Amino acid sequence: MSRNYDSLKKVIDEIKNKVDIVDFVNSYLSLSKRGKNYTALCPFHAEDTPSFYIFPETQTFHCFGCGAHGDVITFLEKYEQISFLDALKKIATYAGIELDITQKEKPVEIIFNEEVSKLYNYNLLNLSSNHKVWQYLKKREITRELVEEFELGFATGSEIQKVIEENLFDKDIAKNTGLLINGEKEFFYNRLIIPIRNNDGELVGFAGRQIEEDTNAPKYLNTPENKFFKKSKILYGYHKNKKFIKENDFVILVEGYFDVISMYKLDFKNVVGILGSAFTKDHAVELLKATNKVITMYDMDESGQKATLSTIDALFAKDFQIAVSKYPTKDPDELTKKHDNKYIAEILKNSYKFHEFIVDYYSEKYDLSNEFALEKYLKEMSRWYKKFEDVGRISYLQSFIENISKKTGKGTEYIQKILERTSALIPVSSASNESNSQTKDTLYVEKDIRYDIAKSYLYLWIKYPHYREILKNYFSEEDFSSQLLKEFFTLTSQSSDIGFLLENSSKELSELIVEVWKIEYFFNPERILSSLKESIRRTKINEQIEELKKKLHETKDLSEKTNITSQIIQLYSKLKIVN
Repeated sequence: MSRNYDSLKKVIDEIKNKVDIVDFVNSYLSLSKRGKNYTALCPFHAEDTPSFYIFPETQTFHCFGCGAHGDVITFLEKYEQISFLDALKKIATYAGIELDITQKEKPVEIIFNEEVSKLYNYNLLNLSSNHKVWQYLKKREITRELVEEFELGFATGSEIQKVIEENLFDKDIAKNTGLLINGEKEFFYNRLIIPIRNNDGELVGFAGRQIEEDTNAPKYLNTPENKFFKKSKILYGYHKNKKFIKENDFVILVEGYFDVISMYKLDFKNVVGILGSAFTKDHAVELLKATNKVITMYDMDESGQKATLSTIDALFAKDFQIAVSKYPTKDPDELTKKHDNKYIAEILKNSYKFHEFIVDYYSEKYDLSNEFALEKYLKEMSRWYKKFEDVGRISYLQSFIENISKKTGKGTEYIQKILERTSALIPVSSASNESNSQTKDTLYVEKDIRYDIAKSYLYLWIKYPHYREILKNYFSEEDFSSQLLKEFFTLTSQSSDIGFLLENSSKELSELIVEVWKIEYFFNPERILSSLKESIRRTKINEQIEELKKKLHETKDLSEKTNITSQIIQLYSKLKIVN
């Protein structure tokens, strides 16, 4: 059990001892004494007869109707629909208790990685300049200063055992990190080590670069994926360079570790690298916290160009501004060795728009002078034309058509007709089973949005920016009881930037924003808006009914009871009306 956990538990116990649950709940509900206990109408479900009990002896509550149960912290958490930590903070303030839960204790695996990394780094810094690893680094123009800044190291194959013995770590910790295989063998041996920190700066894994020409060994080895190390979520250098990305308001996206280090060395510090895997939605979410402008600078071989296309596919639907750089070397690392900062800055400045890259990329795959090849090329262009339409990137279509026209030598009107007709014939999926599955999935997602007020509102706000003014005119903060939406209103009054919202929102709101932002489908916004209005109407009626039920229970006057009952019936009839 960690020291932080023990400390937090003590604070929780102190709060429970200091805050009387009867006094606290009485500030929210109207309590009636029943014997040595107290009772009230349950705030967590509709009822006419009190089934919600408070037991002073145990400082707990229980509802015999819906089963809600807990202590004073649980009550506030449920009543205000906030997280446990937010409830804890609020009650601590109420009780006058200082609560510091900002410090998060590092998992022991991360601490272990840090100790191993220090030893790897120490090894490298204390090797002779004639050692093969330093000769390798010299060829790559990596100085001692860069080694220290990027925490590079060297694995001899004896570091893990040494860290375990000197720091009294359990061997299972080393196994959990993937640095120890079968309980004995070290994962890295005779390799240059590149520590990998996650997007929050925690050291979660390593890459090992082979420094000897050995065709039987892979050039790079990554720590095996585990609880902490997931390549699909990490961008190399992001934790270090995030501030530079924000300052420049764009990010340079590269493929390799040394591409990042070499670009950084020439003062292009707004750079990050993918870890040998495809660019993912999780990567996009992280970048959005800093900027929505991306310049890809992948390798210039076929593999790099395919990766560029894949990244465009992942980004363009999310309203990113994407440019693609072309340069006369195989990768950015080589580029930095042949050219200076000014030359590379010009290359970045002249990067071309992603839809221009799409036109060029496919044109190189087909002989456009051949009629059959041209037909295949235009089919590929039609697929992208349909994608642009589906995600609302209509502003690119005219330029897209004009570029295809120049590339093929065909008139723009002819190209537009071909793209419109062909794209209309493209099925959602080539296989009927996949199509049915995707249709069902689409229907499920739309229902999930339409029947959730917070999701409906966020979906319209995020996916259809021009609806923000409509939402502002139709609704006010008072129309919503959701604490997440109230928080959202507060944040959007300061900035409408998605990155700002993700950085400053609570964990629950941030997760909901990301969930909505990741939705690939673009549903009819008018239908979503109509559902939102109806949901709010019904919510307000239900709230009125609950308020009247409370009055009905409290009043003793028969004529008033009759009048309130009549009002409740009228409101129930309104619930049956579907607008």
